[in-house]
Amino acid sequence: MKLNKVFENAPELDVQAIMFDSRKKVDDSIFFAMKGKLNDGHKFIDKAIENGAICIVYTDEIDHKTDGICYLKVADAFKAYVTFCNFFYDHPLEKMNVIGITGTNGKTTIAWIIRELIAGFRPCGYIGTMGYYYGTEIMNSSMNLTSPKSDELFRIGKEMYDYGCRDLVLEASSEGLYTGRLEEVFFSTAVFNNLTSDHIDIHGDMENYFKAKCLLFEKLKDDGKAIINIDDEYGRRLMDIDDHEHITYGIDNKADYQAVNIILNPDHSDFDLLYKGETYHVSTNMPAKFNIYNLLSVIAVMKENGFDLAEIIPLLNDVRLTPGRCQLIKAGQDFNVVVDFAFTPNSFAKVFDFAESITEAGKKIIAVFGGSGDRDHLRRPGTAKIADKRADRVILTYDDPSSEDMMSILVELKSYFERIEPSIILDRIEAINEAVKECETGDTLLLLGKGSDRFFLCKEGRVPYISDEVAVKQAIQAKLQQNS
Repeated sequence: MKLNKVFENAPELDVQAIMFDSRKKVDDSIFFAMKGKLNDGHKFIDKAIENGAICIVYTDEIDHKTDGICYLKVADAFKAYVTFCNFFYDHPLEKMNVIGITGTNGKTTIAWIIRELIAGFRPCGYIGTMGYYYGTEIMNSSMNLTSPKSDELFRIGKEMYDYGCRDLVLEASSEGLYTGRLEEVFFSTAVFNNLTSDHIDIHGDMENYFKAKCLLFEKLKDDGKAIINIDDEYGRRLMDIDDHEHITYGIDNKADYQAVNIILNPDHSDFDLLYKGETYHVSTNMPAKFNIYNLLSVIAVMKENGFDLAEIIPLLNDVRLTPGRCQLIKAGQDFNVVVDFAFTPNSFAKVFDFAESITEAGKKIIAVFGGSGDRDHLRRPGTAKIADKRADRVILTYDDPSSEDMMSILVELKSYFERIEPSIILDRIEAINEAVKECETGDTLLLLGKGSDRFFLCKEGRVPYISDEVAVKQAIQAKLQQNS
């Protein structure tokens, strides 16, 4: 791309790539000396040039300049970076119907199902915690972020547009919104599902966390629709401050899309949907009350984006479930196994609600989980205390230590227990094997924290892991063979 197409008074220099990491070789590239919380890109300009940058965009004065290199001084290198990335990939998201999902819990499930439903009619993309998806397989985001940074976001968007996608469902994380990763992205529909305590390490308090979530609705187009969970107190607050068209959903309060007569079963749910004076019966293979909220938002998004309820509702009967989200594992065993991504107190409470609803009186609930490093430490006492109160047996095990020592995390978690005495088994596969051995007929086993992840986040980066689903299926088969 010619620089003068983006920057005023820039030379007609042809840039072939965007360099994000100055340590990696990228020939004929442009490097933006951006300032972050920990690093200042100005310190890495020489390294960037060494690795192929031919243009440097910067804000602070530079001591020396290398001959033959183009230098562009701007007021804000980050904004220049976003704008250039969008130009470089030909503004792909501006050509698409972008649906944004935010909330502490449920973002991935909601976004995944909307994509699945729309894809049944026409090509549709997804970007979020699972990675990105628009064809036949889920692809990992190289930056391991729910909301990717601009060069990757617009690159993926162009891939999707070229593939034929004209719709994109995007998880909008509070951190992604707060740090500007979604700059120059504008939404036709935005969903607010809920807000509970999380990411306090990033935002400082709940009020700032809420304000970060509200940024999504500032990025909603003038004629866009805000779809809001009216049962959530923060959802009601959002309605008071947002001036877009509001579409509400809920269970306990009268809403545009309201669920009544809910019947929950271990592996499916039924409810009646009230919409504009009409009643529609909904049957779905999705269990648990929190999934009713997720489905209500899905139904609202689909309807408000032009799909008829008559064609949407039958599709909910057999939804392709989000891997690792309240995933019931059936491998021939006579006890329940649930794999879930839950790692916050609120998500723990919801999973235990579900576990209690499918576990008969007198049967045990066994929980296997750990705690992640370099994250909000306030989660640890909360998750431990919920498990202490509601589980019959707990095994603490490996999770994502990042830069911390995993055993230290587990010892800390154990210190919060008062009613029961949890075991510590550092090896996660061994912990799952032990839990399966202890399960008796009718018990419920919860594997929490990792969901569908096939890696651990450690000091050295991503370390491969077979996943909780594979690990527990192997353990079940070993138990069945032993008992046969």
